[in-house]
Amino acid sequence: MLVPYASVRGIRLYYEDHAGDGPPLVVAHGLMGSVALMARFGERIESFAAKGLRVIAYDARGHGRSGYTTRRADYGYAALAADMHALIHALGIEPASVYGGSMGAGTAIACALAHPDAVTSLVLMSPPPFARDIEPARRTFGPLAVSFRLFGPKATARLAALAPAARRAASENAGLDLASFLAAQRRESIPLAIRALLYDEMLPEDRLGEIAQPALVLTHPDDPVHPLASGELLHERMPHARLAVAPSAAYWRENPEALAHVVSAFVRGETVARGLPERHRHQPDAPAR
Repeated sequence: MLVPYASVRGIRLYYEDHAGDGPPLVVAHGLMGSVALMARFGERIESFAAKGLRVIAYDARGHGRSGYTTRRADYGYAALAADMHALIHALGIEPASVYGGSMGAGTAIACALAHPDAVTSLVLMSPPPFARDIEPARRTFGPLAVSFRLFGPKATARLAALAPAARRAASENAGLDLASFLAAQRRESIPLAIRALLYDEMLPEDRLGEIAQPALVLTHPDDPVHPLASGELLHERMPHARLAVAPSAAYWRENPEALAHVVSAFVRGETVARGLPERHRHQPDAPAR
């Protein structure tokens, strides 16, 4: 496994290259996440590679071990998509399939719209809210942005630990030390990312029909930050999208090998029925493409 950095649009992006002999898959994490944290959510990138894919997972601008800038516009979906495309181009893997969770799913959508020839297929895990459903995410992340900016990550982690919502989130995400997670965020960039994604730049609902690539949308109910409505909207508007609805947000974290099978099979254009949750919205024997 190579562990290098790529110079992309004026910063260095940290990435991991898990070399398989199959098609390339670029993996993008969610807001406040990183490559190092993905396994805690069931996204075990080495398992994707073990299924035969060449997996490139990277830390987004301002996250994890990547560089950062202090311009708010650098953290909107258009800029994050430009970073993703530049990384794909720099690594010589264009076109590639893309997998994104939460913010990463929004980045994958924006990249497919801006650079359609660079993306062969999309796997969209827990897609972020569109404008009509944005308020719960703002209520969750908006106060964090203010606190990070005013008090810094460590103080924010101590304050958040007192909140009932934080205790509930910790209980729902076994293995995630919420205090350490918040304390490790970058004061200079994370408030900018929250503001850019939730207040400045919404994903364009009216352009989803332009995405002609095959897409697999993985979502779940009872999550206001990643509403089921987002998955349903993508399924409705994107002409070649398939939707799988898990019984809970914890489903894929509890079934990481199933996720690895589903993702790798879809990227290779094979049948993906095995490993899907029981409730799904496509024919179980239909091929991925």
